[in-house]
Order: sequence, then C-alpha cells, then structure tokens
Amino acid sequence: MVSVIADSHWLNARAQRWFVFSGVAAVPVMFLGLVLARVFPAHNATWTADRIVQIYAGNSDVIQLGCLLMMIAFAFWGWWQAVISVWVWRIESPRYPVLTFATLILAAINTMVVEIMSIMYAVAAFRAGRIDPEITLTLNDLAWFFYYYTWPPYVLWLIAIAVAILRDNRSTPYFPRWLAWFTLAQVVTILPNGLQTFSFGLVGPFAWDGFVTCVVVAGFHGVWTIVLAGYILKAISREEKGRGSVDQLRDFPTVV
Repeated sequence: MVSVIADSHWLNARAQRWFVFSGVAAVPVMFLGLVLARVFPAHNATWTADRIVQIYAGNSDVIQLGCLLMMIAFAFWGWWQAVISVWVWRIESPRYPVLTFATLILAAINTMVVEIMSIMYAVAAFRAGRIDPEITLTLNDLAWFFYYYTWPPYVLWLIAIAVAILRDNRSTPYFPRWLAWFTLAQVVTILPNGLQTFSFGLVGPFAWDGFVTCVVVAGFHGVWTIVLAGYILKAISREEKGRGSVDQLRDFPTVV
C-alpha cells in the first residue's frame, strides 16, 4: 500500500512543477494585461467621468485584450495557489489541516474577485462613449473597489501561509522561517488599501495610484511569487531525492 502511495506521489511531482511554473508565468502576463487595460499605472479616484471615458473609449480593443490576458493569468494563478495549499498540507498535521482548508477557501475567493475585477474593466470599456459618462465612471469605480477593497481574503491567505511555515517543526523545514516574515511584510504593505475610500486617502502614497498601494504592492507580489516558487521547487526535488526511503511518506499526507 505504501509503495502505491509513493508511486502516486512521485508522479504527482511533475504536475506540481507545472502548477508552479504556471504561477510564475502568470505574473508577467498579468502585468502585461494590466498595462494594456490602461489600469497600470492606476487611475486616481478624483478623476472626472469625462477623463475616464476618454481612457476607455480611445483604447477599447486594446483594453479588451488586456482584460482577456488578465483573466487568463488569474485563472492560471489558481493552479499556483493549489500547489501552495499542497505544501501547507505537507507541513500541517494530516488529521487537522485547518490552515490547508483556509488557504483553499481564501484562494478561491481571491481568484473570483480578480476575475470579476477584470470583467468590470472590460464592461466599462465595452460601451464607453456611447452611454452616460457617469455610468462608465461607476463601472470603473466598481472595478477598482474589487481590486483594492477586497484585500482581507488575500491578507488572510498570506497569513495562513506564513503561520504554516512558522509552525514547521521538522529538523529540516521545507521553507526557511525568514520566508514567513517576508510574507507577513507583504501583508503590511497591503493593509493601507483599507484607507483608499476615505477623503484623506484619495490622493497621496496610499491612493489608487499611490506609490505604496500601486508600485510597492505590485512589485512585492511579483518578487514574493518568484521566491516562493523557487523554494517549492526545491522542496519537490528534496522529496524526489528521498524516494528510496518510502517510510518517510508516513510523516505527511500524500496527494494522489
């Protein structure tokens, strides 16, 4: 029975690698989509309806392409989040994988939020210039609210990952402890998103187009994804090298 589990595990390693690579590849595709959709660099919440309409109406086809790329990238990012949950499961007790289920649920929420956000940008561009400018402005606002104001699920997802890493009591942990603190540092940069709809948060470093909420968070996300991907690939290789010791599979659950 153990040998069957082992064989299934080693076959699964290839799928895990593909999932990791899909997550890394999704990052540049996502940023390209954001740029083509004219939402990176970000808009400002104080811009007038006419200015927003001009952005959408003057670049409708390119924006639609950008939104399409964003939706594809975010869908592949679902694979990436799945393999992260697998490694949270590796770390946790197989009997009580609370953090694993938390990451799965929060990842599903995060994926749907950004997919809806992409659709909202596409809808805003679809009839821009042919409908009341205030309607286009409202659709644009909704898209930005989906992007910035749905930060709690993403933050909790990051915290769950960090806690799992810190709770790994193996003599040789799968991931270094500093990676958990690096993950929590990303949380700190995201927290100002909650200030953006207040009057004092409409302009400045924490606005939609602010340096912290736009540039720092985006850059942090890209770097964090690449770093975590590297360590997950190392962990996969580490388990493959230990293939001869089948008994070690008793120490953690195996995804088949």
